[in-house]
Amino acid sequence: MESKLLMLSRFFAATPFFVVRHRLIVLMLLTSISIFAIFSMSTRTSMDMSIDSFLDQTDPAITALNAYRSQFGSDDSVFLVYEARDGDVFSQASLQAVRQLTENLRQWQDLDPANYDADLQELGQIRRVQSITTLRVQRVDGDTLLSERLVPEIIPSDPAQLQQIRERALAEDDYRLAFYSEDGRFGALMLQTTFGAQPEESYVPAVNADNIELGDFFTDFADDASSFDLHFDESAQIDEIPFQTVDMLEYHSFYAALRAVYADVEDRLTFYSAGNPPLMSWVYEVLQQMIWIGLGMIGIFVYLLRSLFHSFSAVAWSIVTIALSLVWTWGFTVWFGITLSTMLTLTVMLIFAVGIADCVHVMSAYFVKRKQGNDHPTALSHAYAKTGLAIMVTTLTTMAGVLALTTSNLVPIRVFGAMSALGVFMAFFFTLVLLPILLSLWHPGQPEETTPGGTPARTIRQRLQEMPGYVRWVALITLGIALVQILSPGMTLYIMAIVLITATVLRYQDALLNYCPSLVARRPMTILAVFAVIFLSSVYGTSQVRIDSNIAELTRSWSEPRIAYEVVDEHMAGAQNIAIMIDIGISDGMMEPDVLNAVDELQQRVSKRYPDQISRSYSLANIVKDTNQVMNRDDQAFFRIPDSAVTISQLLYLFNSANPEERRSLVSDDYSRSNITLNAYNAGSYQYQVFFEELSNEIDQIFAPLYDSYPDMEVTVTGSVPLMMRAMDEIAQSQYSSFLLALAVISIIMILTLGSVQAGLIAIIPNLIPALLAFGSMGLLNIPLDTDTLLIAPVIIGIAVDDTIHFMTHYRVELIKERDMQKALNSTIREVGRAVLFTTMVLGLGFALLSFSEYLGMAKIGAFGAMAIFVALLCDLLLLPALLMLFKPRFGLKGDIAGFRRIAPSNGDVHA
Repeated sequence: MESKLLMLSRFFAATPFFVVRHRLIVLMLLTSISIFAIFSMSTRTSMDMSIDSFLDQTDPAITALNAYRSQFGSDDSVFLVYEARDGDVFSQASLQAVRQLTENLRQWQDLDPANYDADLQELGQIRRVQSITTLRVQRVDGDTLLSERLVPEIIPSDPAQLQQIRERALAEDDYRLAFYSEDGRFGALMLQTTFGAQPEESYVPAVNADNIELGDFFTDFADDASSFDLHFDESAQIDEIPFQTVDMLEYHSFYAALRAVYADVEDRLTFYSAGNPPLMSWVYEVLQQMIWIGLGMIGIFVYLLRSLFHSFSAVAWSIVTIALSLVWTWGFTVWFGITLSTMLTLTVMLIFAVGIADCVHVMSAYFVKRKQGNDHPTALSHAYAKTGLAIMVTTLTTMAGVLALTTSNLVPIRVFGAMSALGVFMAFFFTLVLLPILLSLWHPGQPEETTPGGTPARTIRQRLQEMPGYVRWVALITLGIALVQILSPGMTLYIMAIVLITATVLRYQDALLNYCPSLVARRPMTILAVFAVIFLSSVYGTSQVRIDSNIAELTRSWSEPRIAYEVVDEHMAGAQNIAIMIDIGISDGMMEPDVLNAVDELQQRVSKRYPDQISRSYSLANIVKDTNQVMNRDDQAFFRIPDSAVTISQLLYLFNSANPEERRSLVSDDYSRSNITLNAYNAGSYQYQVFFEELSNEIDQIFAPLYDSYPDMEVTVTGSVPLMMRAMDEIAQSQYSSFLLALAVISIIMILTLGSVQAGLIAIIPNLIPALLAFGSMGLLNIPLDTDTLLIAPVIIGIAVDDTIHFMTHYRVELIKERDMQKALNSTIREVGRAVLFTTMVLGLGFALLSFSEYLGMAKIGAFGAMAIFVALLCDLLLLPALLMLFKPRFGLKGDIAGFRRIAPSNGDVHA
């Protein structure tokens, strides 16, 4: 095995010479493929940001939602809550403002586009607008059921009349909290949209096809209407409609137009927008912010690499290598018709992290030789001989870790796993093939670089030190003020901290790396005890972690969505809608008393048992009971479901004649399908999952007696909220299973690479602690794991494993050469320790920048990811050497091997 490892080291040492010798052919091939990848990115990239994309389109949850959309349209609505500036939504000024806004949204085509800074055509997505000024209440006039406006066409100015409207409105239980609050301070518009319910452009419905037309016999009806017998074909197959996916930009453009229109009445009303469209618009803006944060991360990488290596070529070629890895990965993925999702951000982060680590390890080994006076070819060959094997193994382990995600049931997670594995391989490929050629074209000089005139080049720090003290302070203060104006105080302090940390590391790196072996040699058991406490605390904290994704809590406390959800939950019926789809399977099934009684019983039971989750419910049963009471002189005793199907059909005929639009929103034309709408307060995914399970049990109990009479009946909980909770639960389950699988595969690879079960297990421990610490800290701080933070595990493991493998492979190769554990460890810490320190700084400080994101999911990834990366550094520099000293693995080597000796803390000299 030793000979094979040395042979691999020689192979990697020869690789730079081979690719440089054939650089013209290699560059031509790489350029051609890169052009193809860029073309593929620009022409074939398809993004699906919807929650639907997380489940297979054949999943029962998707099927149920599509059935609901086919019948009742999209459940993607905007709950536009407003607060009356005069404190009363029933005042004349408030009612006039609401009516103006309602009519503007209904008749947006009549608005002058020149008066708005948004594309009003986007409002074409609105299919229905409801507000307090469109609501109707029923009353009977003789035998005629009338549906009158709650607010008359001419809004009165008389306080008595306005008070009458207020009292009448507050008496309507079905409207209260949905369109106005109990105290009359808040009101709401409900905007139903077509998002998610628009058929694909290629879809042609059969009844609208060119070859379908009504026959002439439809005009031959007699004057007697009874001669027309309309019936429905029960054997007809319902046409399944393929719906378009909604791009996040569509939500953003729509909401921008909506905001532009309601700005006309903001002098009288203050708005709080809840629902999926405004939330997705906010997410779109956050993604735009992520672009700037990404550029900031690149800026930090460039600054740190330049500061650490004092070479622009080292920085430039590292960035080019990583950029091409991303381009090839993206281009090849979309070429095969794969749709990308929000997981793309995490994929880019992982590839960038692994690519940076590969380049830093190569550059660090390269500069060690350059400092010793070696020329460029010798230093480059040495760098690849030292790091090539480790980079190959880290590539395999990281690929194994992310490929474990391809076992997930969620399509975007599988794409993330496969795409990340491809990207990690590309980073290895370009580091091995392209980086040597680029460095041959423009390679770093000696550490003491000189100017063209032959004098030593001065660094920025040296130039600052040469300035007078007051000039230096004025320059720094001016720069700080400028940064505060451009960025923020927090970001400015962070940048200053980066500069301070970098200067400290550059000044004391040698002393730090020399101190680590002596500290470990003198206090191995103390170090092991400290990390054992950290490990046990992390395990306990991990056991306390709860998986819970709350939409509102993924935003900052001052963000627009958080404020809106808090207002809606406190004063109105809640921003979340849950639909219960009822398909009886026969025409007129929803007119049967036993069916409507079951619907009514379910609503009553849900309202009583879940008051903290469900604020109100609305269904066809509400309409039948209300109409029955109105038609019986408003007698409260008739607020019930009649016992006769004939009576119910007559009541629904009357209601349909008075308010056909409302009827169609509740039941299909053949009365075979209907829905119950539940208004829910915002809650976490765990609470929702428990509620959905209990709700399903309630449905089974109540509707079970009906299956004998209606064997084809289906009752399904559906809508965007249940779908989102289902996807979040799937993400949680897939992450745990894939994490364990990845850990097992990585362990096997490390055991085989290191040639020893003992050494392989020792190497796994430093990789477990960072990930466990990240999750354990969240458990101890009572921070729930959400769909974003669950995904930091592969990133943390990938980075931690990289540094550990570099450490262990270098140690083993040195042990083969020297046959001396102490010398092997000293050499490893001296050469690999520097690279590990540099990669930790670059990646840890870069990741920490994400903590400034307005999206808390990404901010937590940044904060806990950075913490894990820095802890991984301590594991590699302190824990791993302590484990090696304690267990003294021989890596399968035979013969005599010198052991560890005590190291004096003063100068690092070895004593027998």
